[in-house]
Amino acid sequence: MIQRLTQELAAARSEIEQLRTTTIQLQNQFNHERLTSNQPTPPVITNTQSSFDIPEPTPTASPWRNPDQVRRLKESLMQQRQQRRQQRQEAAARILQPPSENQGFKYIYLPTKARVPIGQLRSRLRKLDINNNRILDIHYPDRNVVALLVHNDYADELRSHLQRFKVTLKDDFNPCDPKILRDPQYADASDEERANLAFMHHCNRMERALRFIRTPVKFAVARYFYAQGWISKQTLQENLPSNRRNNEPESDPLCFEDENMSTTDEYKNQDLPSDEACMNDALSL
Repeated sequence: MIQRLTQELAAARSEIEQLRTTTIQLQNQFNHERLTSNQPTPPVITNTQSSFDIPEPTPTASPWRNPDQVRRLKESLMQQRQQRRQQRQEAAARILQPPSENQGFKYIYLPTKARVPIGQLRSRLRKLDINNNRILDIHYPDRNVVALLVHNDYADELRSHLQRFKVTLKDDFNPCDPKILRDPQYADASDEERANLAFMHHCNRMERALRFIRTPVKFAVARYFYAQGWISKQTLQENLPSNRRNNEPESDPLCFEDENMSTTDEYKNQDLPSDEACMNDALSL
C-alpha cells in the first residue's frame, strides 16, 4: 500500500514538473512574439460567429486639436469673464453714487407654462442674460404665474429686457385677489372670508421670502414689506440686525435710509428650495 502511494506521488511530481516546463516555454514564446511584432494579431472570424456587422468605433477628436474649436472656447470664456468683470464694476460703482430717489421694491409677475423648480427657473433667466443677483425673490403666487422681486431701480431695465424676448408681463395680477384661491375647502366661504384668506396666504409668502434673502438687502426688504402691511412688526424686528433691533427708535421702524438697497446685485441670493415649499400654505391647485 505504501509502495503504491509512493509511486503515485512520484508520478504526480513528475507531471507537475513537466507542466511547469511547458508553461515557461509558452511564456517565453509569447514574450518573444510580442517584442518582434508591433501589431496585435487580428481575431479570426469563424463560421460560428454571428453575421452581424459591428461598426468600428470612430475615435473622437479632441477639441484641443482643432484650432477653430479652441478659438471659440477661448472667445466664450473671455466673454463670460468680461461679463462678470463688468457686473462687479457696476456693483462697485453703485456704492459711490448717492442714495436712490426711487426707494423700495416691487414684484414683477410673469406668465409661465409650468411650475419648475426655482433653481431651474434662475438658470433659464441666466440664459436670457438676466443678472440673478438682482432677483431677490422668486415664488409662484398662482397657477401659471411667477413673481420676481426686484429693486425699483432695476424694475424698468428688467421689464424692457424681458420684452425684448416677447415676454408678456402680467401687470394686472393681484396676489391678494380671492379668485386665486383654488382649494375646494374655500368654495363655501364668503367674499370677505376669501379676501382675508388670500391676503393671509400672501403675507405668509412674504414671510417665507425673507428667509431666503441674504443680508444686508434683507433688512431693507423687511422694512418695505412692513410698510406695505405684509408682515407684522414682530417679524420686522426679527429680520433686523441685532444692534439695530436694540438701538432703533420705537417710533421709526420704517427708516429707509438704507445704504444696501442700491447694491443688491453684490450679494447672491439663495434659491428657494422648491416650488412645492413655496406654496405649502397658499394654493392647493
